[in-house]
Amino acid sequence: MDRAETATPLTYRIQQLGPPRYRDGSVSTTHKQGVQNNESVSGFDSLVLHHPGDNRAARMVDGVVIAGKAGRVFAHIDGRLQEVEYSREDEKGRLRTYDLLPDQVLVKRDFILSDPHYGPMSKEGRTVAVPSPVPGIIGARRDGEGLIDIHDQAGGKVIARFRHLSNIQVGIGDTVSYGQTLGMQSNVATPAIHVHIEMDSHYYRQFRNYVDDLASGRLPVQEEYRRGLAARPVVNDGTLRLGQSSEQIRQLQSVMHGEGYRNADGSPLDRDGVYRIGMQGALLDFQHAHGIAQTGDVDPATLRFVHAAHSFERDRHHHSEGGRLPAVKAEATTLPGHPHHADHSGSMPSEQPPAVNQRSPQAMHQHTPLLESLVSALETDDARALSTVCEEIAGSSAARDLLEQGRALLGAEHMQQHTQQAPRLHL
Repeated sequence: MDRAETATPLTYRIQQLGPPRYRDGSVSTTHKQGVQNNESVSGFDSLVLHHPGDNRAARMVDGVVIAGKAGRVFAHIDGRLQEVEYSREDEKGRLRTYDLLPDQVLVKRDFILSDPHYGPMSKEGRTVAVPSPVPGIIGARRDGEGLIDIHDQAGGKVIARFRHLSNIQVGIGDTVSYGQTLGMQSNVATPAIHVHIEMDSHYYRQFRNYVDDLASGRLPVQEEYRRGLAARPVVNDGTLRLGQSSEQIRQLQSVMHGEGYRNADGSPLDRDGVYRIGMQGALLDFQHAHGIAQTGDVDPATLRFVHAAHSFERDRHHHSEGGRLPAVKAEATTLPGHPHHADHSGSMPSEQPPAVNQRSPQAMHQHTPLLESLVSALETDDARALSTVCEEIAGSSAARDLLEQGRALLGAEHMQQHTQQAPRLHL
């Protein structure tokens, strides 16, 4: 059937080469063992690590990835080990920029698109258009590699990179819209027909929306149904990822530096607000020490310790006399943000979580879930979520207990004031 004759939008079939598995379905991390098959992709979260066969044994140990294929680099983003690319020195000490800006990080993924009217393994079924994941300007095109770079502006930075495309339909300097056809899925400079995409970490949530739009049919096979379609708005989740910069990251670096954390090479942490790859091991250790999920991101749970440190400094200043700060001991346990500091001792778990290579990335901190929800709602400015969590807090047993305690304290204070004001009898 000719796609042009189809009266309704067609949803892409999406697959990926899965990790090597044993017959029982468990994943093999042993070299040359297990079988890889094409597996269905239901959305972004079901995408596996890039090149899951070559990288089958890749894992994070003490903030350092080991057993990945030589020449490949990895990082923790959104609690998952991911293959990334960034400007770095190769094994011969030569700087390889990959046309990226300093400190920029691209996240890599592979998947296979096909027309559902044809067999998933047929060449005809896989000869489909590849839509653009972002609006932007074409900054590079190399047909021998099937490569296209989409920049944020003319002469700007790479925000999306594709490889292995054929019949490329855009040229350098062209402005592209969301969902516009870039070229055809192919196997240029690679043995297998598939989509290879790399996205800047700043656009990580847009990357998620793009894959989910392909899987849901919002971005259909036929281009005529994609014309004029806008990308879904990206909801700010209050999280800063590897390669990003902000004042909040600078504040976190100051807190971590005060607690003695250092870069992977042993040098002092930069305190310039840029989250570089060398800081990630220290961040994972910091999250582990403070009993929060080791996401590898500067997320709201991690930033709580920055806010706590600032609050602690203000409290000391406001309660001092004569313009002088009270004396503070230099022990590590008194540093703002330290898990043994009095500001946190009542809310920290009694046991430390396991090391990063032993803990589930999705494991969540178990204490004060209602307060966690409240912080998240406040930081994302979600009025509906804020209303819901306030109702939950108001109806919780903890809130009722606090209310009773408050009433008891007020009653006791009132009684004390009444006693002090009562006329004394003079004998």
